[in-house]
Amino acid sequence: MNSELVLYQSNGIQSKKDAGYIFPVTIFMSILLSAFLLHQIESFRLEKLFYHETNQQMDLEAMMKYTWDTIRAESLMVGDNPYPNYIFPTGVASVTSKDVDEKKEIMIICSTTEGREYKATIIYDMGIHEVIAWYETN
Repeated sequence: MNSELVLYQSNGIQSKKDAGYIFPVTIFMSILLSAFLLHQIESFRLEKLFYHETNQQMDLEAMMKYTWDTIRAESLMVGDNPYPNYIFPTGVASVTSKDVDEKKEIMIICSTTEGREYKATIIYDMGIHEVIAWYETN
């Protein structure tokens, strides 16, 4: 019995009752470390998803702006109908226009190669060359 007590005292354990505390502490630390690791993995996944969605939205907005600027500069000032399709490296913009008296209703649908869409309907007054209304749907 003394040899066991000496063995416990040399390891820093004062009695046989203290010998069982290592396993629960190890389990607790393992669970804590695993939870932290899972939290970091989920944070990384959400951040990656956020940046992917943000890049998709930026691509759509860039396509919409370029398409509208091109339509306004090349077609509306001259009085022609705009081109039906504009092809970009990240997607396609489809344009339809309809004349209603002095106004022109232009619908622009931008879609990325991954399937995201951005639609805008613009009411343009051909007499004063000004946008009357701009309706968007994402």
